[in-house]
Order: sequence, then C-alpha cells, then structure tokens
Amino acid sequence: MRLVDWDGEDGAAFEPVLEALDLLTPYVEVLEPGLAAVPLRAGAGDESAFCERLIDTVAGLVGHDCLTGVADGLFAAVLAAQDGRIVPRGGDAAFLAGRDVTDLRFTGLVEPEDCETLRHLGIDTLGKFRALPPQAVAERFGAPVRRAQLLAAGRFSRPLVPRPALPELAVAETPEDPYETVEHAVVAARPLAERLLRVLDERNLTCTRVTVTARTGSGLERRRTWQVDPAITAADLSRRVRWQLEGWLAAGPLVHGGDAAANAVTSLELAPGGLVGLVAAGQGLWGAKSAAAVKAEAALRHAQSLFGPEAVRIAGLSEGRDLDERYASAAWEVEPVPAPPSGPWPGGLPDPLPQLTGAGEDVEVLDAAGAPVAVSSRGDLSATPALVALGGRRIRVAAWAGPWPVAERWWSAEARRYARLQVELADGSAALLVREDGRWRVAGWYD
Repeated sequence: MRLVDWDGEDGAAFEPVLEALDLLTPYVEVLEPGLAAVPLRAGAGDESAFCERLIDTVAGLVGHDCLTGVADGLFAAVLAAQDGRIVPRGGDAAFLAGRDVTDLRFTGLVEPEDCETLRHLGIDTLGKFRALPPQAVAERFGAPVRRAQLLAAGRFSRPLVPRPALPELAVAETPEDPYETVEHAVVAARPLAERLLRVLDERNLTCTRVTVTARTGSGLERRRTWQVDPAITAADLSRRVRWQLEGWLAAGPLVHGGDAAANAVTSLELAPGGLVGLVAAGQGLWGAKSAAAVKAEAALRHAQSLFGPEAVRIAGLSEGRDLDERYASAAWEVEPVPAPPSGPWPGGLPDPLPQLTGAGEDVEVLDAAGAPVAVSSRGDLSATPALVALGGRRIRVAAWAGPWPVAERWWSAEARRYARLQVELADGSAALLVREDGRWRVAGWYD
C-alpha cells in the first residue's frame, strides 16, 4: 500500500495509517513512511475485494488516498502499487520484464548511477537486466546489484517483518521481592494477563501474538513470542506465561554459578503483537471459524498442557537442498511457522519426494558379481547396480537412475560431498540411496 500524496519522512505522522491497517490485518511491515506491506495468505479471500476494503478503510479513518499492489514477491508488489495493479499468481517475472531499469532503485540495492550506467549500455528494462550473465553483473557492479538481478527475475524475496506494538500497550510487573521459584512467578501471571487484555479491550483491540519477557537480578533478559488466538481468555494467556516461566526457571539456573538473587525474576512483561480489531477478531482472522476448527485447536492446547508447549509441532517447507533440509517444524502457537524457500536451490532433490524419510540405515549396493559399487570423484558408478543388501537380505535391483553428485560449501570447514541414487527393487519397493564418506545409506522410501 502506497499513499498517493505522501511526501514526508515523519514516521509518527504515518502511525494513524498503520492503526487503520491493524483493523484489517494483524501483520504489517513499514517499508518507509507512506509505504507499507502485508502478506495475503491462503484463505484471505478475493484480493481485489481486500484491496478495496483497505483503500476505503484508510480513506475513511485517516483521510488519505492510497494505491495498492498485489504480487507474489515484495519487490513486484511495491512496483505494482505505483499503478494499483494486481499481478496474477506466477506472473511476477512477466510483469517485471517490461519495467524501466530505474525501478531497480526500489530494491534499496542499486544506486542511481548504476541505473544510468545500465541505460548507457542499452539495458533499459528489467527484462534485459535479468538476462545479463550473473557472473558479469557481480564482477562489474558487486553482490548487492547481483541480488537486485534476482529480484528483477522474480526469483528472490524476503519474508515480511511485523512492526512492533506500541510501547504503551505492554504491561509489566516489578515485584518488591523478586520471584525465586516458578510458583512465585506464576502468581503474577494471571493478573498481568488480565491487565493486558483490559488495556487492549479499552482500545477495541485484541492480538494474535504475545511476547513474554522476564528479567533477572543479574540483568539477564529472556524473551519468547507466542502466537495466540485473538479470542484468548486471561486464563489461557496466564497458562502460556506459566509454561514459559516453567521452561526458563525449571530447566536450571539462568546464570550458572550465580546466587539466588542473581537468578530471581525481577520483572515480568507482556507485550501484544499482531493487533486486530475486536469486530474482526469475532469473525476469526479471515472469516468465521468452524466448530471443527475450534474443537481441534482446543485438543491441541490440551495436548500442550499435558506435554508442554514445545511438544505440539507443525511442519512446513523450508530452505535446503537435501531431503532432510526441505522441511522444518515449529512449536504450534509458540514459534513462527518455518519460513518458505526464498529461491531455487541448484542441485535440489526433484519432485516427487520420498514419502517416508529413511532412518539412515546402512545398505550395500552390489554389482552382479556381489562386489561393492562405489561412486567416483567425477560422479560415475564403478559398476552397474544389481543387488541391494538390507536387513540381512539381498534384493535384486529392477531399475535404477543416477547417480547425482552434490558438492556443498566446498570453501568452508562444513564442506560436504555425496551422491544420490534412485533404485526400484524386485520386491516392489523404491528407495533413494545416498553415498557419502564411503558408505551407502537409505535417505527415503517412495510410496
């Protein structure tokens, strides 16, 4: 969202606009005064309807006209907001191709002088710029401009960062006698949670995140952010605070070697984040919650109460090349969901992926004569795979593909070299095998 007539740099004057946006979405990042971004997640509904509602809300509450742009990536969305465009899904590259090369300045990575140099070289559009050899761009202009080239190709983005809540919305408790035990600390959790919800209620707000901060007599500060339901009660919120304090205090002294006073909690603070209006919260984040969803969330929270906040986890796509790197998990309503991949991974394992990750069990790949099959430094097999020895059995190889050698971080102490091999066995199973450090192991099984 870009304010049409905004020409100042006063962040405080932009705050009323952000407060208006908080009524529509719990997640706002300020790119600069007059320009803000929000993520439209799956289930957000019609994009054009959301943009119209955003424009009407800002105009009605703050009196500012604004333009909105929607795209897959942040850079394309910023440019789309200049014209009030909605770029179709998967259309960032085509949209960016015809843009003027001077639009690179909106990346914050390219100086105006570099844009003029590119124009003198006949590179007057982002499409021509992204077609340049990457190595030549890096050598001539440096790493920042190379990153801008990835942005111009629609192949690189970054996740949005939420703006912090207003300081006056946070509530804190500083006891006369510091809390030396979990039992002492949780006494303050319930009234502190009630104070926070009362402060938000007075402003017709609720929140989707709460940051719990504890400070000790030694000056150590521990902080953890929880994702919460906008309709959370004081009892549920105080229970989360208790879980967090138990995780910090019951695990042992925060300052090893310190006395009781150094480890005692001298201050406890709750700060809300992801603010949303009470009316919108009553309908759920993007619509009414079904009875099944409410029941499922209650069951998950009950599981957390039994096994701890870290025990209930959700999985998501993550950055990585190998099978065990492609996915990550996060504690439900405790940690942010895993960040999605920011770009392509050369040498990444192609789809379809194995449905069952292997336990890393060792296997032997043998040729027709029963001799071990190895992989050379050039990535070639020493012989045709004929048998796989696994669990005391030798199973005939019906078909195979590969190998695909991978060399990672060759410049560092974490260098790694391995090769992948896909095999279909005579018993009907199919596996992904990995050869590393002179041995074969099972990386995964295909369904």
